Amino acid sequence: MRAVACLSLLLTFGCGSSPELPAEHASSGKSAKHAKVSDEEPSQEPAQKQKAIPWRCRKSKPPCMPPPTFVKRLCEDVYPDVALHMFKPGTPWRRFYMLHNAEPFNASGGASLMGDKMRRGEEVIALMRRNPRNGVQVSDIAGWDVLRWNGACATIHDGEFSTEPPRDVGHARVEWRSLELEIRQAFEANPTFEEIYETRRKACKGISVGRVSAECEENDKLMANEIVRHVRDGMKLPMPKKIP
Repeated sequence: MRAVACLSLLLTFGCGSSPELPAEHASSGKSAKHAKVSDEEPSQEPAQKQKAIPWRCRKSKPPCMPPPTFVKRLCEDVYPDVALHMFKPGTPWRRFYMLHNAEPFNASGGASLMGDKMRRGEEVIALMRRNPRNGVQVSDIAGWDVLRWNGACATIHDGEFSTEPPRDVGHARVEWRSLELEIRQAFEANPTFEEIYETRRKACKGISVGRVSAECEENDKLMANEIVRHVRDGMKLPMPKKIP
């Protein structure tokens, strides 16, 4: 009798085993699994490599110069904030010092600051060697692309510079208004910079472009000198947002 009862139950429900899920439940379970995956955050593509100022020479053979790809981008525009970082003490870049006054010229075809003449004793950074197309180096033709303190590139020729610093090392004029806000704020927060900043602010207050007083002009020069002095003394600056 018991066997008959079990047989009866087996035909009705299946004896000793769990009932199978209906087809629609089985498929919905599979769909739920896929739905769970699709609900997760989609995989992110690798972020674009963040631009950075190089700190190493492109090759071991001197002189030490930045990578050519970086130099090409650098000389297409003017980067005063980047220049401040590259001129900091301890950077490996080769420095040249102008022997004569010269009008700035950018042979790379990029932006140039024509109003700021290169002066005797001005410090620049060697970026790239320029040779005549025929490969023969002639002193009045061959030269270098260099970076100035104002963030502009210029092309100088052999014989126009020395590798030995003069007694008074000069610099291109760094325009306060050309610097990024965060870098200006870093200078303003420096107690030793505060006095010249306040003096310049008062001298130039209310003066519009094209109507600069002699007092304002003089204080602009003094503040540019202080910017360079602080950088040469090792002042820490935030990284610029605009990097080639």
